[in-house]
Amino acid sequence: MNNISTAAISAQKYSDATAQPLPDTSYATQRSFILQRLREHPHSTLELRALGICSPAPRINELRNQGYVIETTRRHEYDSAGVVHSIAVYTLLTNTHKQNG
Repeated sequence: MNNISTAAISAQKYSDATAQPLPDTSYATQRSFILQRLREHPHSTLELRALGICSPAPRINELRNQGYVIETTRRHEYDSAGVVHSIAVYTLLTNTHKQNG
């Protein structure tokens, strides 16, 4: 089943990324951290939460409002309790943001 391989991939991403915790939880720091991660590869809601971003969706919306082009798709992932969810996956489509003109 596809969910199992997704869970395995997610577990690897969690273990790779948790080495660098957020220095603080300000919205600006969270937005910067999310951008840094999305420049590396797409991240899901659960992956971002595991990295210390408690509510990724509002930060993603703020980045979009700043002009960043971020696509949202969905995939199935298991949470830490082993429950499968339909989770948002965020992909940064450009490394720069559009000017709000």
